[in-house]
Amino acid sequence: MLFVKAETDSIIQDNAIEMNSPEAINFRRNSSTLSILGIGVIIFGFWSVIKIVTYVMLGIPIYNDADIAGVDGMTIELLMTVLYCMLAGDVIVRLIAGLCARAEGKNHNKRQKGFYLGFIVWEILFQIYSVYTVIMQFLSIKDDTYVETYVSLFMELSSMLILIEVYIAALSVRKYKKRMALQLTGK
Repeated sequence: MLFVKAETDSIIQDNAIEMNSPEAINFRRNSSTLSILGIGVIIFGFWSVIKIVTYVMLGIPIYNDADIAGVDGMTIELLMTVLYCMLAGDVIVRLIAGLCARAEGKNHNKRQKGFYLGFIVWEILFQIYSVYTVIMQFLSIKDDTYVETYVSLFMELSSMLILIEVYIAALSVRKYKKRMALQLTGK
């Protein structure tokens, strides 16, 4: 009985040393990052909805009147419907990606769900394009809307950086889990 207790104490001590290793600390930090930034991904998804709703409520045009001068009303309504559907799709993708990142960060997922990383990559590419369009809009400003453009650029860059950080943290967490699983199985 004393031998079993000594062996158990040795295993617990070894695990305590491993839990304070730089790799384990980095794993816990990345898991926490995934959990926190998963919520950030969700919030930025709803931010785009709030932005569009605010534009509509305040009567701020979403499109430039000069760009749609020759387009009839039915086509504009169709384009706005497509915009709203794309916005809803974006929110759903961000909701799924954020919830999956949070679950992986808290280790609540029973199996590895890698599909959300594809959503994250898709959103990163979309954000790169979005940042590019905001910068081009900023360069073509002819009136006093600098503040709105600065805020848009800040929000788009923040969203893109959060997505990139979630992706990096998810890869790091998965790499650590895979290495620990290999160590436990002895391979």
